[in-house]
Amino acid sequence: MKNVSQILNIAESGDLQGAHQALDGLLSMGPRNIEALKLRARLFEVAGQFQQEARIWEHVAKIDREDHDLLQYLARRQSEDRENFYFTDTLPGGGKRFIAFPRRMVRAATLGLVGCIAFLGMARLSQQYQILNNPIVILSSFSLLVISPWAAILVGYIRSLRYVSVTKDGIEIATRFKVHKFNWSAIEHVYVAQDDRHDTYQLSIVVVGREATHPCFELDFNENTTPIRARSYFVKEIMSSWGEPSYVSRKSISTDGRPTIKA
Repeated sequence: MKNVSQILNIAESGDLQGAHQALDGLLSMGPRNIEALKLRARLFEVAGQFQQEARIWEHVAKIDREDHDLLQYLARRQSEDRENFYFTDTLPGGGKRFIAFPRRMVRAATLGLVGCIAFLGMARLSQQYQILNNPIVILSSFSLLVISPWAAILVGYIRSLRYVSVTKDGIEIATRFKVHKFNWSAIEHVYVAQDDRHDTYQLSIVVVGREATHPCFELDFNENTTPIRARSYFVKEIMSSWGEPSYVSRKSISTDGRPTIKA
């Protein structure tokens, strides 16, 4: 019988299924093992199975309502409730529009602000250090600290999402210059995919059409980088309109060379 630390090592090696199986054995011996329950909740979270994660935390709350990790989870849920209020619109015909949050643009803008301040600081220092008055140094620093971040902002704006709508008819993805509509009848699979080829699990939503001529849609779904706020509400909306998505490894999904819309 493996302990929690050993099961954590299994999960970190990329074998989520093996970790769940080991947890089944451990929890059958001690169903109130709070550390094992919290690890299972974490495994559900990294897989995007937020409904299952919530049920595990409800079980933890019955054992210890003051658990530190439980309180952190509840704070995260409160934050997501606020995101659902501010970043989603309920549509007249049913469904929701999820307003995209331009994380890349915000980060690029922050770098641009820091770069401008750094360039102004260099201009002040040029009075003391003549090397900073060299035209090559001035042009290079201006390009690096000012032009590059603002070019990144422009690229981020062009490539960023405006919104994703989930309705009873289908899913609609709006970029800055085009709106893509996928009717549920034309969709073969909706996946919540985990990619374990990185140091940490990466999540994405992948929509695959029935016909080979239909483009696929892949949405970054990682907590710190996704343009979608209120992730659990997004999955819940898909479940109410389409049904339970398939939770799979990203490498198991074949798009057969189809064009893919990525966001």
